[in-house]
Amino acid sequence: MIEKINNRIKTSCLELFPYTNTVGFARSLLAMGTLLTLAVNPISILFHKKIDGTIINPVLNPVIPINKYNFFTLCGFDNIFYMKGLAIIILCITISGYFIKITSILHWWISISFLYFSSVIDGGDQIASILSFLLIPFCLTDPRKNHWMHIKPNDSAKNIIGLFSIWIIRIQVAMIYYHASLGKLSVAEWVNGTAIYYWFNHSVFGMPTAISTVMNQLLSNPIIISLLTYGVLALEILLFLGLVASVKYRKVILCFGILFHFFIIIYHGIFSFFFSICAALILFLYPTYQSIDFKLWYLKK
Repeated sequence: MIEKINNRIKTSCLELFPYTNTVGFARSLLAMGTLLTLAVNPISILFHKKIDGTIINPVLNPVIPINKYNFFTLCGFDNIFYMKGLAIIILCITISGYFIKITSILHWWISISFLYFSSVIDGGDQIASILSFLLIPFCLTDPRKNHWMHIKPNDSAKNIIGLFSIWIIRIQVAMIYYHASLGKLSVAEWVNGTAIYYWFNHSVFGMPTAISTVMNQLLSNPIIISLLTYGVLALEILLFLGLVASVKYRKVILCFGILFHFFIIIYHGIFSFFFSICAALILFLYPTYQSIDFKLWYLKK
């Protein structure tokens, strides 16, 4: 009996220590999405201007006060190329896990600046800006030199701040899926079970031509299209309910969530979004007090 109580106390202490490489892995994934977007796209695509040099989107105008502090316009619109390069370097350092306290603030600054300044943002950029901000208190109290490190759990009062950050993130991600699922119920195509057909054939986000012929033959079957449409709704509701699920079931839901968003890459081509949403799902569903043994995973492979 005493042994069981001691084991439970040890388990409780472990669960109260949030500074593990699991959160570090999520931070790196979050930075990777923004990094790839900046690295593979030229400035002309990321920040659109008219032929006469004026900015297309009024929100992007440097005259607006908020953009005086935008990371990419800090040295003027003509020097965005250099700021883009500096952003890539900072994001690489963030992924490496060093200088946690400094990079946490810089990471958020870059994410929020890109969200406000770029002409080609998507939901992944919104998630990156929110989560990088919510991770700042966690990172400022992280005692490690590198977020990939595994250290012995302690009972420091600072743990409460780290735990608070993680729980706020969990609630935020749960709300994302709550809105994604129940918000669709006000759209007729989602209610009647045909929405997936229209999304798969969307002019911008539709599936690649290479698979459209085969897929459209399947989508012409009313049973298949209904199962796919309602299946998406059911999965998003399940992901929302992950907030109150036990660890055992959260890990299973996590696998389904990552697989679901992987297929979104294939059918909709939203690549950078995958990194942001995977980071969100890990922070949301994986027990962040447990470190991931990447070496063990590699040896098993």
